Amino acid sequence: MKHIIKKLSLLLAVALTAACGDMKLQTDADYDYSVLDPHIPMTAWEYFETRPDIFSEFMAAIEYAGMKEYYTQTGREYTFLALTNTAVKAFVSTYPDKSKITDCPKEDVQNLLSYHIVDGFYSGYGELPVEAIFVLTLRRGEEGLMTMLTRKNPWMADAGAIIVNDTGTNGNSPMRKSVSCNIMPTNGVIHVFDSYCYYKK
Repeated sequence: MKHIIKKLSLLLAVALTAACGDMKLQTDADYDYSVLDPHIPMTAWEYFETRPDIFSEFMAAIEYAGMKEYYTQTGREYTFLALTNTAVKAFVSTYPDKSKITDCPKEDVQNLLSYHIVDGFYSGYGELPVEAIFVLTLRRGEEGLMTMLTRKNPWMADAGAIIVNDTGTNGNSPMRKSVSCNIMPTNGVIHVFDSYCYYKK
């Protein structure tokens, strides 16, 4: 029985080798080297409109708060910390009797959005260092304190991410890491977060 199995295995190996005889060697493919351009030819608001699957709640919050003009204007560059639907729903859940963003107090939504607009252009392509710096949000006073940095160490799992309120840099504010970053519309730069940011003393 062993001899039959050995002979069948040898016969199968010879048949497979013979079947591969007509195959040609693979040729080198032409490689077109290019770097992705982070610039998009639209405003931040127009970008959000292209992604209602993740920004519909955020857009509803912006319109409810009456702050759409920040996202549509082109006269000044801002750093927009865009919130996904998950982040907006997490904010709404802090109000036990509310089920949607438009049920929350308008002033609270305005404060939330003001904290998520940074005055100036801060991308991970040179403007943000690897050490936390304080940035000026549109929310003034102590409640508007925020730090930002970028991770640049290639051995870190979050290399390239934008970090807001890194641990220990801004009181007891929770650290937030972008899920997407350095999207550059015509009126600034967008960093996307799955958790909303806030200052905590």
